[in-house]
Amino acid sequence: MSLWQRLFNHHQQPKQAVLILGSGRSGTSVMTKCINLMGISLGTDNLLAPSKKINPKGYFENKDVIKIHKSLGSRVRYRPAFKGYYDSPKIKKDRADLTNYLKNFFENEQYLAIKDPRMNDYIELWQHVLADVDVLPAEIVLLRNPMDVVHSNERAWHRDTTLAMRQWQVRTLLSLRDSDRTHRILVTYEDLFGQTLTTLKRIATQFDLPWTDDEAALQAKIDDFIDPALQKSDSGESLADFEARTDVEPDVKALYLLGRQAAADPDFFASEEFQQKIDEMTDQYLADYGALYRDFNAKINSKTFFVFGEDQAQVDQGNDILRANQVKMVGTEADSHAVAEDLSERLNNETLNVKTYPLDYLVVEQKEELNNYLRKNAKREALWGIGDAKNNEIVEMLTNVSRELGADTHNVVIADDLTAIDDPRELRIAIQHLIRTLHAVERPPYQVIMADQLAAPATQATLKAFVATEPTKADQPTDSKPDETFKLRTPIDFQEVAGTLTALCEQASQDSTKQATLNHFVSVNYDEILNVKGDQYANSVRN
Repeated sequence: MSLWQRLFNHHQQPKQAVLILGSGRSGTSVMTKCINLMGISLGTDNLLAPSKKINPKGYFENKDVIKIHKSLGSRVRYRPAFKGYYDSPKIKKDRADLTNYLKNFFENEQYLAIKDPRMNDYIELWQHVLADVDVLPAEIVLLRNPMDVVHSNERAWHRDTTLAMRQWQVRTLLSLRDSDRTHRILVTYEDLFGQTLTTLKRIATQFDLPWTDDEAALQAKIDDFIDPALQKSDSGESLADFEARTDVEPDVKALYLLGRQAAADPDFFASEEFQQKIDEMTDQYLADYGALYRDFNAKINSKTFFVFGEDQAQVDQGNDILRANQVKMVGTEADSHAVAEDLSERLNNETLNVKTYPLDYLVVEQKEELNNYLRKNAKREALWGIGDAKNNEIVEMLTNVSRELGADTHNVVIADDLTAIDDPRELRIAIQHLIRTLHAVERPPYQVIMADQLAAPATQATLKAFVATEPTKADQPTDSKPDETFKLRTPIDFQEVAGTLTALCEQASQDSTKQATLNHFVSVNYDEILNVKGDQYANSVRN
C-alpha cells in the first residue's frame, strides 16, 4: 500500500453500525426508517414484510439478521442470557454467521442500521463482533411509557399483560445496562414523534452520521412516512400523571422515571451513578422474577412424564410400567442427570436456596440446558419422560421449566413407607425430598404410587389410566379442613411426620381425590419441614 493510501485510510471516517435498541412497540420501527431516510442502509432489501393490522408502514427489520437472532434464541432461551454467553461454544456458529454478515457488508459500506427487538438480548454479542470487524457501534435506545407499550402489545399480539410488562422491563434494563456508555443516546417516544427532525439531527451530530443539506426535503419525507393515526396506544400521559399512578409496580415505575431523567440529562445518562442504579435494578429484577423465558406462547403437543423417587431401582420399575404403555422413558442417561448432579451439589452445600433457585441467575445456564433438552425431546416424541432418582433433587426446576415450555407434564411420585426408616438423617432427607416433590407437583395431574405396590397389577392399571389422562382446566378439589388440623408440633418430630405423611400418601395412591388432603398437609408444613437442618434435628433428639 502506498504512503498516500495509508494516510487516506488513517483519516477515514470510522465505519459505524447504528443499533436501534429498546422495547418493541416503543417507536423503534419509526426510528429505523427515519435513520434510513438520512441515507443509512438497512443492510438488505430483504426486510420483514409489513403487517396490515399491526405495523402497516413496515418493521424495517433485516431478515438475514433476524435469522441469526432466531438461531441464537433456539439455544439461548432466557434473557438476560448467562454470563459470557457470547464466547460460549453453544453459539459459535451464530457468532460466526453474524461476523461474516457484518464483514461482507462493511467491505463496501460505511454505515449500517439494524433494528430487531431480539437484539436487546444480545447487545454484548453485537459489541464483541463489531469490535472483531473494526466497526464502531452507534446505539440509539428508545424509551416509551410502559403502560402504552403493554396496551400496544395487547392490541397487536393479544399478549398476556404481566408477560408484556416483564418484556418491557427486561429489554429496557438490558438496553440501558449493556449499551456502550461512550457510543449511545437515549431518545423518548415523545421526542421521536414530537421533535423528529431535531432528534435526528442530535443523533447525527453525536455520532457524526451523514446529515442532509436540505432539511426541508428530509422533513417532507418524514411527514409523508409518519401517520399520527397509527399511534393508537399513545395515551399522551404526562410524566406527573404516570408518577401518580397506583396501578404500576414500583420497580416498573422507578425504571421508567430513571430513564426519563437520563433522557433529559445526557451527563447523568453517562454517569457512574446512572449505571450503578441500572445495575442494582437489574439485580433486583433477577432476584424477584429470574431470567425471562423467551417464548410467550409456547405450546408443545405431547405428554412429558417425570418419575420421582428416592431409589433408582424403584424409579426403574416405574419407568418400565410407563414403557409398557408406549411412553419413551429415559433414566440416568438423560442429559438432565448432569444438570441435576450439579444443582443438587450446590443445593446441598447451600450455595443455592431450595425455594428460590429456579429463579436464580447463577444457574440460568443449567436451566438453559434443561430447557433445550426437554423441548427437543417433547417436540420429537408424543409420549416421553425421565425417570431418574436425581429428579428429586431438582423437582422445582423441572416443573418450573416444564410450565415455561407449555409442556403437558404428568408426574409420578413414588412414596416409601417412611416409618420403616430408622436413621434420623436419612429419614429427614427422605421426608424433605418428598415434601419438596409434592409441593412442586401440586398442580394436577400427578399420581402417587407406594413403593411396595409397584409390582401390583392394580398399580399397572393405575399408571395405564394415568398415561391416558388429559389435562383439565377445571378447578381441582380443595380440602376444607382448617390449617390447624394439619399443623405439626414444634420442635418437629420426624417420626410423627413419617407416619402422617405415609398414611396420606397411601390414601392418595388409592383415590386421587384424596390428593387435596395431602396437598393441604404439605402446604401447611412445607416451610417448617424444609427449614429443619441436620444439626437442629439431632439437637432436638438429644434434648
